Amino acid sequence: MSRIDAHLTVHNVQPQAVAQRILLRRWGFSEAEAAGLLPDLDSLDGRLQWGVEERAARRPDIVIHLVDATRLSGVFGGARWNAMGPVDAMRKARQRRTVEIALVLGSTQHLPLDRVGCWVLAGERSLATALNILARTAIEPMLSAEPGLPVGLEELAATNALCVLTREQGTDRDALAKRTMEVLWTACERAYAAPRRVLVAAQTHVVDLVETFRPQMRERLRLHRRQTGSLDLSAEFTVVYPWPATPLAPF
Repeated sequence: MSRIDAHLTVHNVQPQAVAQRILLRRWGFSEAEAAGLLPDLDSLDGRLQWGVEERAARRPDIVIHLVDATRLSGVFGGARWNAMGPVDAMRKARQRRTVEIALVLGSTQHLPLDRVGCWVLAGERSLATALNILARTAIEPMLSAEPGLPVGLEELAATNALCVLTREQGTDRDALAKRTMEVLWTACERAYAAPRRVLVAAQTHVVDLVETFRPQMRERLRLHRRQTGSLDLSAEFTVVYPWPATPLAPF
């Protein structure tokens, strides 16, 4: 099986001997604010263990830096130097080759331009919703990936990227399928650059449709078929754009 085909294969979830520990590291948030997210985070049937305690006995498998960019650098971004904490932390993570990404509340205009790693915009949704989208599109595929094949969050953590998140709900299968194709078209045609990756988590009928979207995009798609039942009429996306920006290339 080729590397590309491996990314497009159904991921059969295998039980994990030990749950993946995910540390939420705070930048501009209080410990109480971060801890308040925990009850709303998806454990993926016990396979994920979310926490905010940095001194826990067990080292985290994944670190997600929660960054309140507006609170750190001011409403108009006039104090960007105050946001150097997460920027330096992400640079050190790259040097250590650990699996770490940053989830940003606010605009990247409030962050220093010179930064490395994968930075994800929460957008207008809540942090808990954003974390759950990441869990389903980028973390769950890791739990059933072939050994040695970097997928999901492992792949994102090794890139310099700016990501946006989307969650779509349909009234029926046809409506969801139509909306899914609209999301993909917008991601490819209306952004500042061509996406480097598009991670999609959805039921099989949605993923089957996504596979037909622009065959030349095949290498950039990371598709995860979720086994959540036929009543699940939702699809979630993490769209990964290069950072620094590169010119939009035709497909």
